[in-house]
Amino acid sequence: MPSSGGAKLQTAEGAEGTEGKRPLVVIVGAGSKHGELSTAADVTGVTDASSSFECASTGIGSTGSDKDQDPLPRGVRWGLGGALPLPFAAEGFDVALLGRREDVLSDVRKAVQEVHAESGHGGTAQVFCVQCDVTDDASVEEAMASLRRKAPSAYIDLLVFNAAPPYPPNFKFEGWGDVLLPHQIDVSNMNLQMDTQVNGLIRLSRHVVPGMIERGRGCVLLSGEACCNLHGGYEFASVAPARAALRSLGQSMFQAYGPMGIHVCNVNIGGIIDSPKTRRWTTAREGLVSPEEIAEQFLNIYEQKKTVWSYEVNLTPSILSRKVHMSM
Repeated sequence: MPSSGGAKLQTAEGAEGTEGKRPLVVIVGAGSKHGELSTAADVTGVTDASSSFECASTGIGSTGSDKDQDPLPRGVRWGLGGALPLPFAAEGFDVALLGRREDVLSDVRKAVQEVHAESGHGGTAQVFCVQCDVTDDASVEEAMASLRRKAPSAYIDLLVFNAAPPYPPNFKFEGWGDVLLPHQIDVSNMNLQMDTQVNGLIRLSRHVVPGMIERGRGCVLLSGEACCNLHGGYEFASVAPARAALRSLGQSMFQAYGPMGIHVCNVNIGGIIDSPKTRRWTTAREGLVSPEEIAEQFLNIYEQKKTVWSYEVNLTPSILSRKVHMSM
């Protein structure tokens, strides 16, 4: 569909120090290992924040069919990571896709290019793929240097952090086997969880935030699971601490950088996000959350005016309304 993003792009270009440059949207974790296939069958492994789900009390069970061969729509094929760039592409933004697997990034890139073309921006907007391991200082350094070489006339106006490591290999949902209890946690895996999410964001921020401070504008959005970010559930002792720590860091960043014109917001996602993997968990498709609809909320948050910034947004599907953990 035609885009209304011209005005937004013009506003971004008017910021201090951006003359003649284009705003760049950077998606970290732009894909999912379990989303590399275009059908819902023969896909295994939970590998990043695109596999968000609510606690087992959702009522959505493990009754998915391995025989489901329906081709997946573009916005579902790579979970949330692959959907996040699409609404920004529809608005004409240049997009950079960062992740560990170049083959997945290449596939997502094609989808972004399709949206650029469909929205009338195919001749101007660009999409870049950069391999990056956020747990490795040298990899992050090289990734950001590569991005500067590929997009010399761009400035990073938005960083979306959607990176998360796999769940521990012995992780189980309630009802799927023996739940991994706190005393059974592998410390090395917990270190990986923390290093990926907390330190990973810090590593990237070193390269992104100084430029935002200099320009007096920018946005950092953090993707997370409501069942881990907001409360440490019975099943999630092995992963919730790192998610909660990332949320805490995001809150500190909001307070530190807000007066400098930089908007930081935690996006806590409830429900099971539609993806190749989660389609094998359930036949109740109506209970799956659309990654494209989630991605649209990231665009909405990015477009918030300074007088009405959100520092935290909780996204909850209507089917889970009565299961939300609320406090007065």
